[in-house]
Amino acid sequence: MKKIKKYDLRKMTLRNMSECGLALRQLGNNANSMEDVSNHIIEYFYNNLVDQKSGDGSCALIRFFKTNSYEELEPALQKYVCKILDNDVVTNSLKCLTLMATAGELPEWNSRYESVGHQVIPLGSKEAIAQIPMISQLLYQLGLNADTIVKPDAHLLTDLEQKLYNVFYVSNALESPYIPAKESFIIPFNVKSVLGFGGLLPSGNMFAVIMFLKVVLPKMTVDLFRPLSLSVKTAILPFDDGKIFRDTTQVIYHTEVTTNENQDKTIQRLNSQIAVLTQLLDVSEQSTINQSDKLERAIAYLEETLERLKKTQIQLIQNEKMSSLGQMVAGIAHEINNPINFIYGNLIYTAEYTQYLLNLIQLYQKYFPDSPSEILEIIESIDLDFITSDLTKTFKSMQAGTQRIQDIVIGLRNFSRLDESDLKQADIHEGIDSTLMILEHRLKATDKYPEIQVIKEYGELPKIICYPGQLNQVFMNILTNAIYALQESYQFSAMDCELANSTKNLTFMAANYPTIGISTQVIDKKWVVIAIYDNASGMTKEVSSKIFDPFFTTKPVGTGTGLGLAISYQIVVNKHRGQITCNSAPGQGAEFLIKIPMRVD
Repeated sequence: MKKIKKYDLRKMTLRNMSECGLALRQLGNNANSMEDVSNHIIEYFYNNLVDQKSGDGSCALIRFFKTNSYEELEPALQKYVCKILDNDVVTNSLKCLTLMATAGELPEWNSRYESVGHQVIPLGSKEAIAQIPMISQLLYQLGLNADTIVKPDAHLLTDLEQKLYNVFYVSNALESPYIPAKESFIIPFNVKSVLGFGGLLPSGNMFAVIMFLKVVLPKMTVDLFRPLSLSVKTAILPFDDGKIFRDTTQVIYHTEVTTNENQDKTIQRLNSQIAVLTQLLDVSEQSTINQSDKLERAIAYLEETLERLKKTQIQLIQNEKMSSLGQMVAGIAHEINNPINFIYGNLIYTAEYTQYLLNLIQLYQKYFPDSPSEILEIIESIDLDFITSDLTKTFKSMQAGTQRIQDIVIGLRNFSRLDESDLKQADIHEGIDSTLMILEHRLKATDKYPEIQVIKEYGELPKIICYPGQLNQVFMNILTNAIYALQESYQFSAMDCELANSTKNLTFMAANYPTIGISTQVIDKKWVVIAIYDNASGMTKEVSSKIFDPFFTTKPVGTGTGLGLAISYQIVVNKHRGQITCNSAPGQGAEFLIKIPMRVD
């Protein structure tokens, strides 16, 4: 036996509604009357619309109504109408809103005969309908005119019947003035909202399904019930001009119908079925288009989100690496700084004390020129005159060396600001110089590469408000790439390197000297521009257009991640609201232009 699928109204999808529509259209196959198919429809909704978490039904009460003329009603219902209208004259054409099927939580709600006040409601006039707030609002929200229900116009009926109507929905049943029985029904049975949908049949009669729900529906679910009204109409359409009630003793006083009239009704019913199917097709196509649009937007959003996540992941990984590097460099700088300060500070006293001793030796030589032979032998063997003249030079060299180490420590400290994430006032030149100091060992000549010359053309730059550590990271990435490109472009043979690094071959060096240029300037008193260029082999337009893409690299596997310039782009553009561009052509080197505001807010 095929398992019937249940649906959560708060999570209904277009697919779910399509499945419901298919099931509803088949419910009239084994029915013998309008009442039969109405009950099948109501039972389907009541049993299959549930809260998936609790398993409870979503409907406290659900009902199917249809308008019938007085003469089409069962005798018991006719008496019911007469009782309501008291002594008013009742015509056979009087339209009556008839309860065809019902299902609910109480036993008496599962039989139309047990309904106290809604078995049948006479709709004598537009004014009478206005006296029933929920019915009046139902017609208004569906888009139906009260006059059309009371007295259908045969000339307009075809167009009205083939129209797709709206949905009646009250999102807050307790607060709505249109929903009755607050104390006896709405509150005790936890009714949160009310949903209704329906339309017109070829006979001019109206049908409507009204659900009293224990949940509040999202707008998308409410809108999906519009096409479901067509599926309900398809199921009941065969009985529009046929048997209405299950009771076979029903007597309807029809005037004599000619063959032509029968044919007209058959044609009318077939046209109505065609119209319904056409509407369903239109709705299906429109829903497909809408879903396709939503899917495309969702895909675009997901792609954008994925791209942002990739960039964020890249930045987090790089930040973590640079943070660790910054902490390590700062630690090394601190450990070196203490002993170097000790050595540098004591060199002054050591040089001074040594000079005292040398002066004392000179005095001994002056006043005691005739030293013992043993002392004279030692003076000669150690070359005292050379030591005396060279010792001062040695101390000066030691002082210069320790000063150089102190400069390196300062550079390391500046570079260790990579792990800082706050906006600060910073000196751009200081950051560039610190980065160059860190890379100095790679600028020197080796047995494979000639020395790389650095030309600095610094303008007058004030200190700017920025993320200094992250800008140092940008300088590091660009300069590292420039050094790599120059080494690849100026890689010589062992003999060439010997010639290039020889001070006797200046002509060779001038013609083959790798160079990095760095210039800075202020533009319009608002922007700082840093240009970093090299005279390497350059890049093609295709390569230069991709260099800021994550994971793009021209380096061999294992020598580059393709993240450096992508991160640099994010730092300059996203973090500093600046610009970074690259100008390059084969054989003409590459130039990176970094433009950042003097203050990042």
